[in-house]
Amino acid sequence: MKDFPIRFVLTDEAITPSAGLALVGYLLHQTKLDKRVNALRLPTVRRDVHISHSDVIRSMIGLLATGKTDFDHIEAYR
Repeated sequence: MKDFPIRFVLTDEAITPSAGLALVGYLLHQTKLDKRVNALRLPTVRRDVHISHSDVIRSMIGLLATGKTDFDHIEAYR
């Protein structure tokens, strides 16, 4: 990964649980996870759903990055 746009600086400021989401989002973008997950076709899932597979995966990864382990915690961000 050349040209890494995020710089880390040592400070005395408090770090919030969502501070790492920018880094996680950047790394997910670099892996092209959205395209790869949306290319999957699951036979038990209807194709006319309004929420893509990548939206669900990204949401769960974001929850895990903030220390939440249950998908039910997504309600706080709705």
